[in-house]
Amino acid sequence: MAAVELRVDLSTLIDAVVKGDNAEIISSARSLLEQERNADVLIGRVGILASQGDPEGHVSITLAAAAMLARFLRARPAPLDTEAPLQTRALPLFVRALSTAAPAIRKGKDAKLESPRPFFPSELLDQGKSVNQVLNDAIQQNDAALTERLLLGLYSTGADYRTLQVRAYEAVATTFANGGHPLMDTVRGFQLLDAVEWGKQVPQLLHWLAPQLPIQPNKPNAAWVQTVRDFVADSKHSIASVRTRLSAPKNANALPLQQVILSNAETGAVCQQVYDAIITGEATPLAVTAVAALAAAELLQSVGDADRDLFIRASHGLLFASAARNALRQVQDEELFTLVFTVAAYVNALYKEIAPLASKESTTASSAPAAAVGGGLIAVTQLETLEAQLKNKDIHGAYSTAQRYLKLGHDPRALFGTIGLVAAWNDTTLDQGHSLQIVQAAGEEFTSWGKDLSTTNIDVFLQLALRAAALGKRDTLIAQV
Repeated sequence: MAAVELRVDLSTLIDAVVKGDNAEIISSARSLLEQERNADVLIGRVGILASQGDPEGHVSITLAAAAMLARFLRARPAPLDTEAPLQTRALPLFVRALSTAAPAIRKGKDAKLESPRPFFPSELLDQGKSVNQVLNDAIQQNDAALTERLLLGLYSTGADYRTLQVRAYEAVATTFANGGHPLMDTVRGFQLLDAVEWGKQVPQLLHWLAPQLPIQPNKPNAAWVQTVRDFVADSKHSIASVRTRLSAPKNANALPLQQVILSNAETGAVCQQVYDAIITGEATPLAVTAVAALAAAELLQSVGDADRDLFIRASHGLLFASAARNALRQVQDEELFTLVFTVAAYVNALYKEIAPLASKESTTASSAPAAAVGGGLIAVTQLETLEAQLKNKDIHGAYSTAQRYLKLGHDPRALFGTIGLVAAWNDTTLDQGHSLQIVQAAGEEFTSWGKDLSTTNIDVFLQLALRAAALGKRDTLIAQV
């Protein structure tokens, strides 16, 4: 429960952030964690505050990644030779989150939230329209004000927060503007609300989120999106029957989609293969999205270590697919099923763009030798070894240690949380937080991979997380922790 952390006074910490006093930031953050406060909730509070000065969205979704990785760290066992609270292990993530949030907090510290009048669903009764229809129109017409009013209207009715989620997710399910950020911002923004247990912070988050959703003239839909929209608009391509299907899912039938997505197939053909996997193959939309995320990971892994910029550019396939899978995991409403076509089509389009540019050389992690490593059998000792190896950019050793850790049956959440600690060494002003975001997405996909898809090797998620953490450009901040 976050009840205690939601009442903690953060004024001293925020003052230090505004002043840019790193020594005071580190001291105040350490003090809070030594009081056994959970970093994920505290980061969530900072993220909500920072959203007031974050019009682009990169800061907020990076803080969401830091919060979720800090939550993973809760699964990490305490060292045997210290009495320090386990929460202090998250200090690098907490300090990096504060550093990342600083510009947005300074920019938004004096901003006053002026929410527009909510647009209640009851106001549509005499118009013969649904909230979905009006919200979709607002998204297509770049009407951020109406978007915010509609979302606030749902919130103000006291509707379950899942209703708010599905309406926001559905509104961007068949759009793809600004590199997929509308969906990514929605999913990760709601994760910030999860960290602080929703409550009174919702209007503030919606005020940040609403301008991210509409299709802006300078950030239009990708060219292939119309093909997807035309495909799903045809009633013969409806997958609504999944909701009433009585037979057990056959999710393994979604696995061949990976080869289709990573090919030069036309967008319409990719959509047809997705439809066939769900209707004829009887796979679930969630399984199809997971396979699309795996395809995105394989594409990203094809980019060599030397081209970090291309690595970050290609990472958007994984980030978008992971966001989509999170949305489908949270909400099973029929309106959201069309998202699976958008995800598969996007990763396919990204493959056509990235594959000709990707290095043909083996990447560091995938060529890692199977040499024996230290760390013993105890989980926390292995994680400490892994952390040291990543700090030294020894991806070969780290990969071997991670494999050994997993083979012994230890908790993968603690593994990815530890990788996140090293990703926190990377300067988020240089990569816009992508190191943390990649580790988060890879960790979520790895830990949630379905047992009925277990015949497929998913080590690529682990390899990508190791590369994202170890090979980013670092500054000196976390070395002071």
